[in-house]
Amino acid sequence: MKAFATLAVIVCLAALATSLELTDEQKAKAKVHIEECAKQENVPEEDVVKFRNKDIENPSKAFKCLGTCFFERAGTLKNDELQDDVVIAKLGSLIGEEKAKSILEKCKGIKAEDRCETGYKTFQCFHAANAAY
Repeated sequence: MKAFATLAVIVCLAALATSLELTDEQKAKAKVHIEECAKQENVPEEDVVKFRNKDIENPSKAFKCLGTCFFERAGTLKNDELQDDVVIAKLGSLIGEEKAKSILEKCKGIKAEDRCETGYKTFQCFHAANAAY
């Protein structure tokens, strides 16, 4: 589970900063989990392709649910709540613990009308907070 949590954070960061590269093993795991979430959430192939390409412009509801499922499986989101210890441990190892804590403080507690919107708004917050650095 820790490896997957790391992978989810890395995928999230890769969407935030394209300079991060995933290992072949991480890419393979991400592909499997994306496929599993796509089936679970009934996501059309078009949205799966957009997700894989980190095309976050004008996301559909299905796209948002795919991303949320991915982060739930990673352990970074549970019951619509960011898991502080997972985020700090995994994100901190990539960008530094202080920066990870700062981003987490800005983004925790986000709530929306449903789990998919909550997950997506959390992602948007991480994206904006990381861009501010």
